[in-house]
Amino acid sequence: MRFFIPSHFVIFENNAISSIVCFIYKHKSESNLFKFFLLIIAATMILNITPAIAHGPVFSPGSETLYKNGIEFQAGYFSSKNAADSEYELAMGLGYGINQDWEISMELPYLNIDEGGSKNNGTSNVQLETKYRFWRHNSFAKQDSVTGFIKAVLDTAKKTSSPSLSSGTNDFITGLAYGQESLIWQHWASFRYRYNGKSNTDIERGNQLFADASMGWRSEPPQYYESDTLWMVELNTEYTQASRKNNISLANTGGTELFISPGIILAYRNVALKSGVQLPIYSNLSGAQKKSDYRLKFTLDINF
Repeated sequence: MRFFIPSHFVIFENNAISSIVCFIYKHKSESNLFKFFLLIIAATMILNITPAIAHGPVFSPGSETLYKNGIEFQAGYFSSKNAADSEYELAMGLGYGINQDWEISMELPYLNIDEGGSKNNGTSNVQLETKYRFWRHNSFAKQDSVTGFIKAVLDTAKKTSSPSLSSGTNDFITGLAYGQESLIWQHWASFRYRYNGKSNTDIERGNQLFADASMGWRSEPPQYYESDTLWMVELNTEYTQASRKNNISLANTGGTELFISPGIILAYRNVALKSGVQLPIYSNLSGAQKKSDYRLKFTLDINF
C-alpha cells in the first residue's frame, strides 16, 4: 500500500511506514506527539518520493503544474444554454512540463452552435497556454502556491456561414491562480482578464474580467492505489465590458453574471475525471440579452 499526500505530491513506498502514517493521521487528536512522529517519518522517507497527479477546479484555473517532462492528455465536453441558444464543445488538449514549475499546453475544440435555429459546427480556435508557478510554500501536510498564466486564443477557425465558429479576432487571457492543498481540504482563488481583439467589421468586443473562488473536500486521506473522490463547489464571477463600434457603446452588450458551481473529481492514480455544472445565481446584463440557463462540463485528465 502507498499513502499519497497530495499537498506535497509524494508517495510513501514502504508498506509499514504508510500504515503508521494512516494510523497517526486518524488518531492525531489523541496527542500532539503524533504530529512530531509524523514529521519524523516524512523526513526519513524524503528520498523515496515520486511525482503524482494534482487536481484543480472544474470551471476555473488552478495553481497546479505538471512535473518535469510530464505529459498530460485531456479530453473535455462542455455545453451551455441561453434561452433558445445552445452550444456544445468537444476539446482535445496536450500539455508538457518543462520543469516542475513551468508548463505549456495547447487545445483544439470542436463546436456545435445553435442560435435560435441557425446551426453551425466545426473546429474552432486553437488555444495555446503557458503557466509558471513562481511561489510555493510547504508546511505540515499542506502546500500553498501561486501560478501566473497567459493564454492565446488564435483565430484559426474556418470561416463559414453564420453563426460563426470564431469572433474573427486573436484574443489573449492572462491571470493569477492561488491554491492550497491538504489531505482533506483544498482551496483555490483566481483572477483572469481577457483582452478581445478588434474584428474586421470594426466591432470591439468588450474585454472580460473573471474572479473565482473554489473549495474541495474529501472524507478521508487518499491512498495511491485506491480511488479518490473530491467534492467541490465554486463561485464564478464574469464581468464583460460593453462592445463598441466607432467608439460608441453598443446596446445589449456587457454586464455581470455570478454562478455557483457544484462539482466532483474522481481520480485513480494518474487518471482523473472532473465534472460540474454552473448555475446562475445573479445576473445584471445590459439591455435585452439572454441570461444563462446552465453550463455543464466533463474533463478527463491522464498524466504520463
